[in-house]
Amino acid sequence: MSEQNSQPSDPSALPRMTQLTFGFMASQAVHVAARLGVADLVEDGPKTADELAVATGAHTPSLRRLLLLLASLGVFAEDAEGRFQQTPLSSTLRSDTPNRSETWR
Repeated sequence: MSEQNSQPSDPSALPRMTQLTFGFMASQAVHVAARLGVADLVEDGPKTADELAVATGAHTPSLRRLLLLLASLGVFAEDAEGRFQQTPLSSTLRSDTPNRSETWR
């Protein structure tokens, strides 16, 4: 039996797989935020993760991690007080946005 090399034969394979995996996580994070209605909740002004968790019934630490991920992607923005606010990307997730996907409602 031949010995298998544990390293990918193409050095660009690992970064590409990481990119693909992260892309899946990002799309799932956007989906969860849309289902929870976070964009609607921050429409009137920035909110903390605690405030958003109460409004959505979500687990606060988990929601904060989700919001931090989305802020790193520019979907939401976090201000100096740790509150999350709307961005042009997150405004597309609002329930009153025309052509918003029905799967997010």
